[in-house]
Amino acid sequence: MLKKSINKNFSLMVNSLKLAQRAELWDDDQDQNIIEQLYVDPLPNNGLLRQVVQDNTVFLVGRKGTGKSTIFARVQEYFRKSKNEISAYVDVKTIYGRSQAKELNGNSEHYEKILLYESFINEIINDLMKEVKKNIEQKNAIYRYWKSRDLTKLLSRLEEISNETSKPKFKETDILKTLNTIQKAVTADENEGSVAAGANANALTGLGGEITIADRQKSSEANEIQEEYSRTLLRYFNLNDFISNITSALKDYGIKKLHIILDDFSEIDYDAQQIFVNTLLAPLNNWSDKFIRFKVAAYPKRIFYGDIDKGKIDEITLDYYELYKVKDLPELEKKATEFLNRLLDARFRYYLDAGVDEVFHIDKENTWESYLELLFQSTMNVPRVLGHILHYCYQSAIIYDKKINKSLIEQAAQKYYENQIKYYFDKTNYLKEAFDEKLDRYSQQILINLLVEKAKELKYNLRVEDSELFKEIPTNKIPTSHFFINKEYEKFLHSLELNYFVSKYYEQADRDGIVISIYAINYGLCREQNISFGRPKGHTKYRKYYISRHFNNDRLLQQYLIEQKHFVCSKCGYEYQYSEYDVLQKIGMMCYLGCKNTGTVQESYKFKDENLLDGIKREKLLPEVELDILHVLSQNKKAHLYASLIARELDCSHQLVSKRSEKLQGAELIKKENEVINGIQRKVYQLTEKAEILYFPKDN
Repeated sequence: MLKKSINKNFSLMVNSLKLAQRAELWDDDQDQNIIEQLYVDPLPNNGLLRQVVQDNTVFLVGRKGTGKSTIFARVQEYFRKSKNEISAYVDVKTIYGRSQAKELNGNSEHYEKILLYESFINEIINDLMKEVKKNIEQKNAIYRYWKSRDLTKLLSRLEEISNETSKPKFKETDILKTLNTIQKAVTADENEGSVAAGANANALTGLGGEITIADRQKSSEANEIQEEYSRTLLRYFNLNDFISNITSALKDYGIKKLHIILDDFSEIDYDAQQIFVNTLLAPLNNWSDKFIRFKVAAYPKRIFYGDIDKGKIDEITLDYYELYKVKDLPELEKKATEFLNRLLDARFRYYLDAGVDEVFHIDKENTWESYLELLFQSTMNVPRVLGHILHYCYQSAIIYDKKINKSLIEQAAQKYYENQIKYYFDKTNYLKEAFDEKLDRYSQQILINLLVEKAKELKYNLRVEDSELFKEIPTNKIPTSHFFINKEYEKFLHSLELNYFVSKYYEQADRDGIVISIYAINYGLCREQNISFGRPKGHTKYRKYYISRHFNNDRLLQQYLIEQKHFVCSKCGYEYQYSEYDVLQKIGMMCYLGCKNTGTVQESYKFKDENLLDGIKREKLLPEVELDILHVLSQNKKAHLYASLIARELDCSHQLVSKRSEKLQGAELIKKENEVINGIQRKVYQLTEKAEILYFPKDN
């Protein structure tokens, strides 16, 4: 039998890891912030925290679930205890979702976009000012270094600044005038391109018939329009006065620095990122005489910097191989498992009042070190993934008063992959998204399938390999989960890595001295496909196991690129093979064998299956957030889920969930019922039979 505290509080502990903790970790029973008790720095002696709180703008870069929000929660607590510095937490994604949920009045497309962006910037400023006032009041309560009269005066002044800044009044005629010239140029280019490209380019059969390269919006034109939106907004928002007023008001009352924490920056779409950076982030960062500093959470390769000088900011990457920067792979793995050990120990002692040996089945054959290795392999040191895996272990063991063993962890890793990660591809045929984005998903799926098939082939081929490296390994247990590629091919794995199908494992020189990147296929995916994970133990020769020539996937990537991607001129339709990419890049993507225009050659897909998108029914297509709401409900059929709980699972605002749920209810895909939960009247969501048949046929 487990201790009562373990069975009672394990789910609370799991939720503290797996759900997005936007600003704070909170103990409802004690009604207090517990971030200091629970925070575990990825580096010894709070090394990462010390970097983030420095007097500089910092971009904290990591995949979803790597702990960015938790680090920011600890940063906020740090600044609460500073006498003359304050922080203000702004959840960019939630605010963007809130602004997008507002009703518009059917004006022109450009006018409505301006209103949406204006609403977004307004919401940001309002939330920022609320945070500043809240933190000023908290600091005053701690230090008592302002008289109540002075504090009231300051808060009143901040309210005035907020009101003065966030009241732009647009005239549709003015906005349309500024955008009209650009739109005419775009239309002319598209018409010209469609004539030439329609005659020459190979068409793919898509959702509405033939789709050529001319149907795709040119990125340079899109960027120009976004910049015009930014210039229009800057004319209406008086940011110069805002910066000057807030700076002088805070300085007058002893504040020397304002640190603005921007969470989930990369989770808003790229167009909105451009507007946000051009309109607010860059001006505040560059014009504020170092009074304002930003701490920004972002995804790898999903950051728009705009006019921010990258040389004057700190960029900290949370992936373990970047954090620990050691040349020895076993030492890297040791540092990664040490972090997991500290993280689990802190959560277990706070929530469960128990050590790890009271939760896991540990004996001579199953040491705690071997558990840490397995947890590292199955989570890649990502706290949120760890939370999900322990959640499945709770359902299969803890709830029955049993300890967790390795087999249950392996099953949980596979279940997490199948229920959460794999869904990224499963939903492709139901997604209402741009044609290029849909093709990109198909392209990624082809690539991960190729990587998995290569690993499965190696598992059998290496059994007869005449090499000392493989001779002593049992034939059915030869690990083939890892592979390496030349660093120049990394960019083709970014999307797969962002979505956890693969993870970069290490960087080192191969046997020829060339720096290579080693990747691991997702542990749960490996288990699903019966691929042994990791490398053998027991001999020094296995220290270089991953850089055996058999695991070189350069040729696989090259063949994939030849078969799946090429380059097409948007003006004349001339096609270039992927092998010509280097030449094209050096000459500014000029169509040097065709029409000789510069910047007109664009990357395109050429799938063997020309009927790739046949059979997709328009009426079944939904925006991604709506599909994700349905997916959460399908994964939690017995739970009583309401908007805020679904929002926590999806890491978005409850307003966005509520708004989108109205559409889903109107389409008879969900139903809502009133239910009293913990004394509060809630609208509880459930899937309808129609939704299950249309989108989750496997569940029936």
